[in-house]
Amino acid sequence: MFLSKFPKVVFLLSLLALVLPLSVASGQVAGSAVIRDSSPGLSDQISVTMADVPPLGDAEAYEGWLVSDDGSEKLSVGILAVDANGVIDTSGDPYVNADGVNLTSIYDKFVITLEPVPDTDPGPSDRAAFSDQIPAAGMAHIRHLLYSWSGNPAYSSGAHEGTAKGIVPGLWEQTNTALTYANLSASSATLAAVHLHAAHVINIVEGSDGANFVADAGNPGDGFGVLNYAADARKHAGFIVAALPSDATFVQFEPQVSESSDNVADWAGQARDFAILSRNQTNVTVATAFIKNSKSLLTRALKGNDADRDGSIALGGSEGGATQTQWAAQNMATYNPREGAALPDTGDVSWTLFAIIALAAGAVLVTAGGLVLRRGRATA
Repeated sequence: MFLSKFPKVVFLLSLLALVLPLSVASGQVAGSAVIRDSSPGLSDQISVTMADVPPLGDAEAYEGWLVSDDGSEKLSVGILAVDANGVIDTSGDPYVNADGVNLTSIYDKFVITLEPVPDTDPGPSDRAAFSDQIPAAGMAHIRHLLYSWSGNPAYSSGAHEGTAKGIVPGLWEQTNTALTYANLSASSATLAAVHLHAAHVINIVEGSDGANFVADAGNPGDGFGVLNYAADARKHAGFIVAALPSDATFVQFEPQVSESSDNVADWAGQARDFAILSRNQTNVTVATAFIKNSKSLLTRALKGNDADRDGSIALGGSEGGATQTQWAAQNMATYNPREGAALPDTGDVSWTLFAIIALAAGAVLVTAGGLVLRRGRATA
């Protein structure tokens, strides 16, 4: 009886040995560090989310760091607390740079180190538990999108005043400015005022070199134009993927940038057309009706449009606007920290090593189990 059951037991154990490593592997650390804004266009904020993080004793703590390209500058983004479920989540209280420094401007690496408690050294230890670095070929174009692109008008205020604007901050800023003047036009009481602010909308959308630029109206925009920023956003997102077509993060989020910026160009272009129609009217009521269409379209261009009425605005697709273009570009700059050499020694089993051993054991057991079953049938 025992011998007849033995082959079945061996076979079941062999299957368990193969399945167990898969379940263990699913418990490996996974997470991200994502750049966001404390105010539109700044990219001065970072949130860290990690799962299955090994716990530490009272004498150690995890600390997050952004590291510059050449390694000379290291910026602490704070102590990263691990909850009872092994989760780090700073999304409710993200790091925000006190000076409004764009975190993509000089940093290309994110590291989580193990630090002593108390810690008298203001710099990071050499014990890196997790880290990730954005490849230089992609980071160059990410900076063009989020921080600065040569030849663009300069930032007029903030930590980077005087530096050429990033493409996506310029896109958001100028779309917002165009909407401001569409609102002014729509709320004006006189035909002359409606026409004047409608001209401002045209000039901001097209830029100083636009075919419909109204020279005698002045230009409260930066002169480059919403349409040109939108075209550059698509172009530079494509450059990132072209530089590193095997990078999963770049490939995943590039369409969101391209599609959202295309939407901005479409809606802003239609808004410009309605502003032109408004300026062609001799009746203030009719002129106002046309500019109100511009206002609605520029609201979409800035904030996106919930086309499917599901309560959210998708990044990309047919819904994203300038705001979503910014988020999508920041998604392309996501860090995905991987395990380093200094994972804490908690005294527990090394699950990665255990999974490898179990896989090997499972293969041996499957082979042995198959031979036993075959022999059992042969003797039956």
